[in-house]
Amino acid sequence: MPERLVHIEHLPWVPFNDEETCFFKPLRFDLSTGTWIYLFRVESNQVLGRHRHTGGSVIGYTLQGRWRYAERDWTAVPGTFIFEPPGDIHTLISEDEEVVALFILSGTLQYFDENNQFGGQDDIYTVIQKYHDYCTRNHIPVNDELIY
Repeated sequence: MPERLVHIEHLPWVPFNDEETCFFKPLRFDLSTGTWIYLFRVESNQVLGRHRHTGGSVIGYTLQGRWRYAERDWTAVPGTFIFEPPGDIHTLISEDEEVVALFILSGTLQYFDENNQFGGQDDIYTVIQKYHDYCTRNHIPVNDELIY
């Protein structure tokens, strides 16, 4: 497989949630492992609702802003590295400024309401579809070089 180079300034910020308070820039979709790598941006004072990662761990690195999980007593700041084993349900909260973090995620992201009732999920295929749909609607060329 050849090496890849991605200029992130040429990639759009794609809405991740229906409220359009969270966005992603896809960097790689690895169909052989189900791993997706992306920059994640959350507007200030916003919430990515209760969710659980299944099928693999999550690796994150905070580039900008402050964020935390409502269920934890730590806060991630620029330079914070995070490793999450699969299975825990948590709620991401951004603080007083926009957050940008790099995430490497495998498996499925499942969403839950306040009563722990399942409400939907995302995986590598739904995220690829979000990227393709957004690009198509906005007349942006799809970079299929991200899928390898």
